[in-house]
Amino acid sequence: MSSKVSLSTEATLQSLYNRAARAFLHRDIAVTFTLLNSAFSLLQPPLEPSPDPLDAHRRKWDILRITLESTVFSSAPDLAILPQPLRESLLLSPQSFISTLHARSLTLFTPSSLPRKPSSAFLPHQVLITLVASTLKIDCPDIGREITEDWLSKRGQYDFVPSTGEPYHKVLELYCLHILPRLGEWEYVREFLSYENELSSDKKRELYLALEAQHARVQESIRTGDAKT
Repeated sequence: MSSKVSLSTEATLQSLYNRAARAFLHRDIAVTFTLLNSAFSLLQPPLEPSPDPLDAHRRKWDILRITLESTVFSSAPDLAILPQPLRESLLLSPQSFISTLHARSLTLFTPSSLPRKPSSAFLPHQVLITLVASTLKIDCPDIGREITEDWLSKRGQYDFVPSTGEPYHKVLELYCLHILPRLGEWEYVREFLSYENELSSDKKRELYLALEAQHARVQESIRTGDAKT
């Protein structure tokens, strides 16, 4: 892609994004969906495993697309005003819905020149977090665990994909304080953190304290509920 074409594409994508974000905030699903389609007609997977001028655009457009679709899926929309693809997505189980979104994101970010299947090694942590948050919204944290653990197992293969430091901490925070507790895996979280060796001692202590406070609240809620029955 020439620099002139790239700049033109970036300007078009930014203009479309501003309109799509406004439409989404005003809950205009049809307009948001139309603008998403326009944007993704310009956004193909990167060619090479290296920084790409459209990386930021892919990321924010995919986040908006996931957010729109998961919002529609988790709400009770007026079917009459939904575009056909969104109506069809409502027929899927929550697990199939998230798996479809996840697979699509992997394809979008995996360089097309590589002779390999789409991989979480290229998935931006912001997109992963959006997908995992969607699993909590539609109550399928088991899929959230699956895609998070896939990302954790494949991260760090390519230096241009941030997966250490703050990105890693943000993913672990969601995994340890939201996904695993929702599955009742309190002991597993403690064990996981005891073996984890990248977080600073302060960050790890923060997670431990937040986990214990959360567990105490859940136990108190259970005791209160039992007392009422």
